[in-house]
Amino acid sequence: MRSPEGNKIPKKLEELLLDSVQAASGVSPSVFLSVRYQSLVKVMQFIERTPEAVYADEALRKLFAIQNWVLDAQALEAFFQLVGEVQFWMLAKDRSVDLDRVTEADKPTPDFRLHGPSPDLPQFEGKTLSVTGGWRSLAAMAEDSFKAQVELQKQVADGKRVATAVHAVAPHGNMPRGLQQTTMCRHLIDKASGNIKEGQYVGAPTFLFLVLNLMLIDGHFNGNSDLRPIVPSYPHEWSVRTGTLWTLSFGSVGQLVHGTPEFEGLPGVEGTLEREGVLVNLNYEKVAGVLLVMHPLGKEPTMYGLRRYADAQCWDSKRPDLSTVFHALVGKDWNDDRDSNGWHLTTH
Repeated sequence: MRSPEGNKIPKKLEELLLDSVQAASGVSPSVFLSVRYQSLVKVMQFIERTPEAVYADEALRKLFAIQNWVLDAQALEAFFQLVGEVQFWMLAKDRSVDLDRVTEADKPTPDFRLHGPSPDLPQFEGKTLSVTGGWRSLAAMAEDSFKAQVELQKQVADGKRVATAVHAVAPHGNMPRGLQQTTMCRHLIDKASGNIKEGQYVGAPTFLFLVLNLMLIDGHFNGNSDLRPIVPSYPHEWSVRTGTLWTLSFGSVGQLVHGTPEFEGLPGVEGTLEREGVLVNLNYEKVAGVLLVMHPLGKEPTMYGLRRYADAQCWDSKRPDLSTVFHALVGKDWNDDRDSNGWHLTTH
C-alpha cells in the first residue's frame, strides 16, 4: 500500500505479527503465539499509539524482518520478553497508573518508575519468565510441533478423512509423578531469582516492585487462589494443595508442599521445599512487592500482587504512594505472608 504521495506505507505491527504466525502455521506453529495471539495484538496496538514505546516498535520491526523468526527459539524467547515488559506497561495504564520508562544505563536500572517529579517514587522491574529450560526447551517444543505437522500431512496424503496428531507443551518441563506441585514451586522461584541481575537492588534509591509476566509459564489453575499458602477443597472437597504463587514469594526451606493425590487415601504431602521465596530472601529486601501478570485461559490478562504484612503497615503510615499504586494495579487479587486476604480468593 502506498500513500497519496507515492510512498510505501509500512505495515502495522499486528499485520507483521499475523504474517509471521501464518508463515509458520504449516511448518511448526507455536502454541504460545496461538494461545496468546489476541492479547499480543493489543500489545502491538499499544506500542504503535504510545510515542514512548518507539524502542519496542523498532526492536519488533527488526525482529519481524527476519525470515521465519518464529522458528528460531532464541528469537521467539526475545519476542516474549520484550512484549511481556510492554504488556505490563499497557495494563498499568489501563488501571490509570502512569509509568515512565527508565532509560537504560551502564549500571542495572529498573524498567519503569511511577510518573511524577519526585526522585523517590516507586520503580518497577519487569521480567517475562521463560519455560523451564529456556530457549532450548522452546526449540524442542518447536521440533515436536514440526513432527506433528509432518504426521498430519502424511495422514492427509494417505487419504484419511480425519487426521490427528499430538503435540506436547510442558512449560514446567518434565515433572516427576507425585511431585508436580513441588516442581512448579521450585521452578517459579528459580526462574524469578535467575532473572534478577546481581547487585540490581543493592543500595536502590527507592522501593521497587518486581513484575513477573507468566505469559510462558502460567499456572495450571484458573482463579487467584494460588496466592494463598494452602488452597483448600480443590479440585475435590477433601483435597488441599500448596499455592505456587504464594510460595514463589514466601516459601521457606523445609516448608511442606501439599499436592493433590491421584485418589483419596494417598499421602497429600509431596515433600519439602529447598528454596527461599523472593520476599523472604534478604538479598531482595528492597523489593516492595511482587506483581504477577497472569493469563487465565479464555480471559484477558490480569495482575495479581503479593506483599509483606509488615511492609503494608509502614506503607499506610509513611509511604501511602506504595499502597495506592499496589492496589490500583491488583485490585482485590492480592495477599501477604499472613494470608490476610485469603478469605477473598477463590479457585474460579
